[in-house]
Amino acid sequence: MTDTETRLRDYLHTQAATVPDDARGPGLEPAVHRRHWPVLTAAAAIAAVLVLTVTFLTRISSDRTAPVAPPGPVSAAAPKVPYIVYADNALHDGDQKVRLPKGVDTFSGRADGGWLGLQLPMEPRTRVGILQPNGGFRLLGPELSTGPTLSPDRTQVAMVHGLANRQAVVIVVDIASGQEVSRSPVLPAAPAKLVWNQTGIWLRTDEMVLAKLALWKPGSGSTKPVDVTGFDGGLSAPADGDTVVLSTRSGDRSCLRAGVLRADGFKQLREYCEAGAQTIYPLMSPDGRTVVNSRSRLVIDVPTGKVTKLQLPETGEVTDFPEPVFEDATQLIAIVMGPDTNTSKPPTQRVYRCDVRSGECALLLTGTGITLQTP
Repeated sequence: MTDTETRLRDYLHTQAATVPDDARGPGLEPAVHRRHWPVLTAAAAIAAVLVLTVTFLTRISSDRTAPVAPPGPVSAAAPKVPYIVYADNALHDGDQKVRLPKGVDTFSGRADGGWLGLQLPMEPRTRVGILQPNGGFRLLGPELSTGPTLSPDRTQVAMVHGLANRQAVVIVVDIASGQEVSRSPVLPAAPAKLVWNQTGIWLRTDEMVLAKLALWKPGSGSTKPVDVTGFDGGLSAPADGDTVVLSTRSGDRSCLRAGVLRADGFKQLREYCEAGAQTIYPLMSPDGRTVVNSRSRLVIDVPTGKVTKLQLPETGEVTDFPEPVFEDATQLIAIVMGPDTNTSKPPTQRVYRCDVRSGECALLLTGTGITLQTP
């Protein structure tokens, strides 16, 4: 198991352990000069002028960007993303509520009528599978597999499969048939995170201080190193595009860098930096237009560089691991942890929906033992 997954498992299990036995799931709280020309010549000239004028005006009209309506008020309806409530040991997704099988407690997206997840029945025999609406868990791939990530069309899943001597391979499994369809070359160290977008599968490998980044296209016989100075592990990439956001570190500054991979290397589109050497876990919207720095409650627009402050409570900490989750290109779901109670009771969690265009947020529900899952 990777260090990242160990952190996530420990965090989730700690959350579950703090929930009282009689706790109940959260409820809902309840965007001149004139010339004498012959008649025929004049008519032809006028016609030509009219044609040119209409053509010119038509081109201006088609090139003009339609006005964008301002964002409306933020809805306080239930989240449209999956989330776990440990008080009732269940995954909630819209009207569905599915009890969790033993050891299944983290999910990487909706697939095949269920939710792609990871089962930790007994270390190190982790298994990837699909949680089904009836509570079953359909296994995919071999034992000792972890880090599941869906293909952009959600028909395949990539996972890291551990080998001897800390080596590993990335394998791709067809979800419908359960058959392996591709396998990477043997890697000297197991990637700590996989992200799959239109460019390919991004592999992050952790080192003592920073991290390494590489790209593998399923079916190819090699991985391609991606050189980004100061890369320290934060990685997010929406499946339907080729844009990614990375976290980097330089001295006492932490940065978020959005960009795309080209033939000559990583091309930066936008960078945002702030003081502090702590790693920022970045998040990118599904359309690749927006980057979220949840720790600082900030949203950065990639095309313009505009920075918007999320109107979340200043008291309490925004949970950034696991990260907030986008419902769509503009609506973000985030959890704010209440202050420590200095008692055996866990702090209250408040779940918000925020419009990343305006920064406006609305409270959706409160409770304890809640974790957001990838939709």
